[in-house]
Amino acid sequence: MAGAGQQQSSTVGSQPLPNQGLTDTQQMMYAFGDARRPSLDSAKIVEQIVLSQLRSILHLATAVAAQRNSDILIVEDILFLMRKNPIKIQRLIRYLRAKDKYNEINLLEKGDAIADRRFHSVSRCRSFLSKIDDTGVLLAACDQEYSDENYLERLLRMDRMTRVMDEKRYLEFCRARAVSFKGKYSQWFQNALQEVVDTLDIKLEKLTNDVICYLAYETLGQLIELCLVVRRDYVSNTGDSLSRLQPIQAVNPAYPSISLPVREKQTAQQQAQQKKSDFTGTAITPAEVREAVRRLQAGTRIKSFATSKFPREMAALQLEPDIPLIAI
Repeated sequence: MAGAGQQQSSTVGSQPLPNQGLTDTQQMMYAFGDARRPSLDSAKIVEQIVLSQLRSILHLATAVAAQRNSDILIVEDILFLMRKNPIKIQRLIRYLRAKDKYNEINLLEKGDAIADRRFHSVSRCRSFLSKIDDTGVLLAACDQEYSDENYLERLLRMDRMTRVMDEKRYLEFCRARAVSFKGKYSQWFQNALQEVVDTLDIKLEKLTNDVICYLAYETLGQLIELCLVVRRDYVSNTGDSLSRLQPIQAVNPAYPSISLPVREKQTAQQQAQQKKSDFTGTAITPAEVREAVRRLQAGTRIKSFATSKFPREMAALQLEPDIPLIAI
């Protein structure tokens, strides 16, 4: 299954668009901070990682649905998987709120009444979270009460990118920002997603399909951001490529667990170079993507929720390699 999905990713997903000569994946990479012309080889690796992550999410959601004795995946199954990360729930609620407003505006423009056809995806999510949240942490995420530093950094990076663009490049950037994994875009992903759904013998309601596409988009974005961190680390240590491997120095010998790496003081030129490293015009390389994946694998590994809670249901499923699910 994985080989078939990856093969489809490298063939269908790599067909260039007639207007810009870029695949949908390359345009999304550009929208998240990559160069204007992202590497096609890097895009193929990113496609494989995104599909792998979403396949694992569908496996876990299937296990949750099995506990309800249902073969239909609903958005509540996804929320249950995300219950330990209120920041990412907050991002999802922000997306659903904007989606509901967009649909309502479309109905108003068509002159249709929305009194009986109002979209309730946010209130539906809030109702479910209230049933599993005893502390109010998840309900606070519904009210957008948490400070999302990573999301703010993403907005600031896009602001710095667009300030130096002329009108032509800004229009290209806006078109790239409009590309996603749903609708008419990324047919390779839609086809691969349908293959996974058919293999698991489940069905997706429309809202769940939209949320899955959103999680794929968020996975790609966070992966590109981690690649930019890899590049920034390399730029800040250009004088000694092995400086990150030298032993750390304890701040307080009485508490050896509190430690900081030894770093040389940067010059003004190095600081300026590091500030511009997010968008130097050089495309993210496959080596940087692999290093980002290595850092994910070397980080804190989350114990599989499915294998610990649903061993019988998940016994026949083959999960992807041990990479933390960065979207949930």
